[in-house]
Parts: sequence; C-alpha cells; structure tokens
Amino acid sequence: MSISAKTIREDIARARAYAGKNNYLKTLAALARAIHALNGSQVFGREKFEVQALLEEAFKDLNGMQMIQKLFPKGITYTRGKEKAAFVTLKRLHDKLEEAMEKSKLARQRKRLAVLDENLIKAQELIKKGEQLEGRKIFRKASEYYTDIDGLDSDIGNRLLMGGLPAEAVEYFKKALDKYASDQRAHNGIITAYEALGEMEKAAEAIKDAMRRLGGSETLMLKLAKVSVERRDWSEAYNNAKAVLERNPLNADAEKIVKQVEPRIFGTSGRKSGKSGPIKLDF
Repeated sequence: MSISAKTIREDIARARAYAGKNNYLKTLAALARAIHALNGSQVFGREKFEVQALLEEAFKDLNGMQMIQKLFPKGITYTRGKEKAAFVTLKRLHDKLEEAMEKSKLARQRKRLAVLDENLIKAQELIKKGEQLEGRKIFRKASEYYTDIDGLDSDIGNRLLMGGLPAEAVEYFKKALDKYASDQRAHNGIITAYEALGEMEKAAEAIKDAMRRLGGSETLMLKLAKVSVERRDWSEAYNNAKAVLERNPLNADAEKIVKQVEPRIFGTSGRKSGKSGPIKLDF
C-alpha cells in the first residue's frame, strides 16, 4: 500500500471514530481531508477500490448522525468518481456548521457574563443595604462557579473594599494572586485592604511582594515609604523616599517624607543617630 492510501485510510478511520463520539466538525473535517487526498492522489486499482469502499462506510456513519439527518433527510451522497463534488459539499457544510457553532458559543458566553454582572451588582447592592452576609454569599458562589473568568477575584475584592469590607476583600485578592502572581489590581487591592485595616506590617509585606512581582515603581516605593512612616520604620521610609527622589526630584510627597524622617535618623547635627540603627539600603 502506498503512503497516500495509508494516509487516506487513517483519515477515514478518524472520521468514523469522531462520528461515534458525535463530533460533527471533526467528522466532517477528517472525511473532507480523505476525499480531497483521494481526488488528488496516485491511488489506483485495488487500493482505490478499497479506499472508496471505506468512504462509503464512513458516509453511512456521517448520515446516521442526528444533525446531518435534520439538515439532509436523504443523506449526503457519495458517488465513486465524483470525489471533488463530495469534498466541496463536506467543506461547505463544515464551514457553515463551524460558523453557526461559534456564534452560538459567543451568544451563550454573552448570556453567561450578563448573568454574572447581574449577580455582582446585586451582591453590591445588598452590602450597601446592610445585608452583608447575603451579598458575600453571592460573591462566593460567583467566585466558585466562574473560575474561568480572568480577574474575577480581583473584581470581587475591589467591590468588597468599596462596600467597606476590607477583611473579606483580602481573601479574594489572595485567591487572585494565587492564580496570577503579577495581577496588578490584586496587588493594589490587598495593599489598600491592609491599610484600611490598619495592619501596616502586612501592608508593607504586600508592597514588597508587589515590587518583587511588578518591579520597583515610583508609586510602590512612595507607598512603602508612607507605610513605613506609619510603622515608625524611619530607615525604610527614608531609603524608599530617597529612591523616589532619585527617579523624580520633583516628587513633593517623597521630599516631605525625607524631611520628616531625616532628623530621626541623623539627629539635629546631621549625623546618624546611634539610636536609630543602621540604614538598610534595600531599594
């Protein structure tokens, strides 16, 4: 048997297997490939006769599929010697079915996302009304059901933040970061949540984690400097504020922090105070 005949037989076998699994598109694609290959091949004699017999069996399988019976009550005809016409029919049907299925898929996805949006808005409204438990239940169900929606946990976390529930928001920001460690919205959200809770140590660690994942931006360094002031970590506040000024000498907030903490580190004499400990140049 030639390579061409072997390839055709393999595609016919695939088509029949896909028909058994009720996979319309793959059945049509494999059968169309087999027909097309036969039409342009150098398969003759007994090999061609055997391949054509296999094609007839494959067409019987195809015509037995429910959707094909609806579209073609009399079945799709395959006539030996007219492989080109059969290929055109199969290819056209495959393309039309693929287009219809894609449109149907998009319509289902739009409907699914619309339901998600309605539920998220409903949850937010319940929280605003003081029905926090019911709102949180809806958020949890959405997070568990729509696991394929990118950024959903960050979105829920931000909605909880806006609803005045930073502790509950932290859970969703952590989930978001577990899925995608460079989720900028999740990093910003968890930092804000910890700040709102007054947990400045955790806020500082969250900022440092964001800097490791996203890079040491001017915004993050300034935020770490501000949080460090709250923590009374004068060295870290100074180091990060100075790092900001090196990038942007006109940053008024950073300049203010430097002026605020400098006397606590160096004392009024301008020399480093012995009480403050060594400056950690970790930027």
